[in-house]
Amino acid sequence: MLDPLSGKQLSEYDLRLLRVFKAVVEHGGFAAAEHSLGITRSTISVHMSSLESRMNIKLCVRGRSGFALTERGQTVYQACLQLFSSIQEFASLVDNLGKPLTGELVILYSDLLDHKSIANIGKAVASIKQQAPKLCISLNMESVANIESALINNQAHVGFYPAYRNIDGLVSEVVFSESIYLCAGKSSPLYDIDDLQIDNELLAKHAAVHPGIELNPKGRTQLQQLNFGAKGYQFDSRIALILSGAYIGYLPISEAKPYIEQKLVRLLKPEQYSYPFELSLVHKINPNEKQKVLLAMEALQAEFCTH
Repeated sequence: MLDPLSGKQLSEYDLRLLRVFKAVVEHGGFAAAEHSLGITRSTISVHMSSLESRMNIKLCVRGRSGFALTERGQTVYQACLQLFSSIQEFASLVDNLGKPLTGELVILYSDLLDHKSIANIGKAVASIKQQAPKLCISLNMESVANIESALINNQAHVGFYPAYRNIDGLVSEVVFSESIYLCAGKSSPLYDIDDLQIDNELLAKHAAVHPGIELNPKGRTQLQQLNFGAKGYQFDSRIALILSGAYIGYLPISEAKPYIEQKLVRLLKPEQYSYPFELSLVHKINPNEKQKVLLAMEALQAEFCTH
């Protein structure tokens, strides 16, 4: 039986009856479904009666006013759509398992990646190409907003960008974390001031660089203390603005380190003015091309989790 309370599974005969029911609904009646199903109206009527009997549910009514679904019939029809969609998806997946992946695999990343992360992506791409040599790999840089849009609309398979929020329909995994510190250039009035004298009031008197993106909660709290006078989405842009001495701003330690070693940049009270930068690997929950997403995710996770 089809009654969910019975605990029995659907048989092939049950599926056949549900296909008849689906066709009847979509054609608006028994007579209209005859040609599509290739069976007579009387046979359709027998199948529908059998389905209603097996389910113990009245699915539709027929009369002078025409064919109409009952409330329960509408519920069953919606369930049918989900059922046959899942069956088709399963058949397509199994059919493609033995076939080499072809077409395009799109990986998008924001320009906030450091050199090490880019190197890891390169190694992952090499692994993907080895496993699926016929794939055309498209690796491009986009803004975070464009990456999210592309993933949701199935225009990209996997994305990399800073973790800052959860979006319905997307699943993300933090694969890299690094501390971000408030910095001042050598020509900044703050460069030679002792950390003990630095506080929120002093910082508010100096123009700062806004990173131009949304940040995690701790990062947002840090930024609220600053007086913004410039914006720098790319790390290189931020560094140039900080080196000018006209602005202070936050940089990841990997980007700031060469300038610190050259005494061109210093950290400002690092135990207080810092927050974690987290890089997320993101994909759609139910993408159109799951095999490509799975391949890319496994290769990228292997590189980033290892390093």
